[in-house]
Amino acid sequence: MTPDTETVQPLSRSRFLLLLGVPALVAVLVLAVLLTGERDVPVADLPPTPTVLATLRLEPRVPKAGEEVVVRATVAADRPITVRALTVQVVQNSTNESRDFPELREHAIGTTAQEITLQRAFNTPGEYTYLLAYRLDDDWVRLKPWETFTVR
Repeated sequence: MTPDTETVQPLSRSRFLLLLGVPALVAVLVLAVLLTGERDVPVADLPPTPTVLATLRLEPRVPKAGEEVVVRATVAADRPITVRALTVQVVQNSTNESRDFPELREHAIGTTAQEITLQRAFNTPGEYTYLLAYRLDDDWVRLKPWETFTVR
C-alpha cells in the first residue's frame, strides 16, 4: 500500500535542522557534565543562615493558674541543622519576666516537619506572649509570629 502523496508533506529544512539540533544540544550538555565531574548542577546556593519554619499550638488555649500547659511545635528547616538550644520563650506581659519552657539542647532539625512537645505550668494569672526560639551560636533567633495567651 502506498501513502497518499497529497497528505504527506515533506519536512522543511528548518524543522529538519531543529530536530537534529535538540539531540546535539543534549549530547553537549551531558558531555560537559561528564568532563567537569559534576553529578548535580546547582540551581541556586542556599543563604548563609538557615531558614527555620515553625507553628505553635498551646493546650489548653486558656489554662488555669498552676495547670500544666503543653505546647506543640511543628518545626522544619531549609537544610538539616543542629541547634545548640531550642525552646518556646514566654514573657509575662505585665512584669516582662521570662517564663520559658524547658530547653532542648543539641537538637537536630531536618527538612521534613517534626513535632516537638514541651510542658510547664504557669502559676500566675495574666497575659503572656510566646514564640519559638533557637540558638545556633550565642544569640537567640526568635521566630514570628509571636502569640499571646491568658492564664486565668
